[in-house]
Amino acid sequence: MVAHPSAPEPEGAAGSVEISFRQYRAELRIFFARRARRSANVEDLVQEVYERLLRRKASEPIRDPEAYVFQVARNVLRAANREASREQHQYLSCDPVELEGRVEGLRHLWIQEDGGPELAQEEIERVLNQLPRGCRVALLRQRRDGWTYQQIADELGVSINTVKDYLGKAFNHFRIYFSLHSGDR
Repeated sequence: MVAHPSAPEPEGAAGSVEISFRQYRAELRIFFARRARRSANVEDLVQEVYERLLRRKASEPIRDPEAYVFQVARNVLRAANREASREQHQYLSCDPVELEGRVEGLRHLWIQEDGGPELAQEEIERVLNQLPRGCRVALLRQRRDGWTYQQIADELGVSINTVKDYLGKAFNHFRIYFSLHSGDR
């Protein structure tokens, strides 16, 4: 890593964090791009480092800002990779286009078999409520409201890649649920 000249620090810890973060932002992107299990989440990981730096209670000045920033980055990376590993074992991979086709086909068959859209709506609501909030909001905004990835990302305060992850998890959840419960009808 390149040594950065020290810039004059603005008043307060938040200003110091801002300068350190701006100095190392490009290096953090490279750091995460090389080491993260999901390279699509690089911007989210960089943002997480910044948030953690801002939450730090400054009892004394940081002696080596670069070392401190990258220690925080390693902690963020470790947590993200652990989560990615956990999710990899929890969800089956599936092509979103294939999944959308299956969901549509199942929904139409299901409504006809169960005798009414009210029962289908109740079942969909129950499955939706099993999803984490981000996945549920992303799915409803995209499918029901016709929002773009960017609009959903802006509402949730996440990146477009995170919205895509949320949608993939939601579709996968529906796929698993309907494949497990297809014999119940």
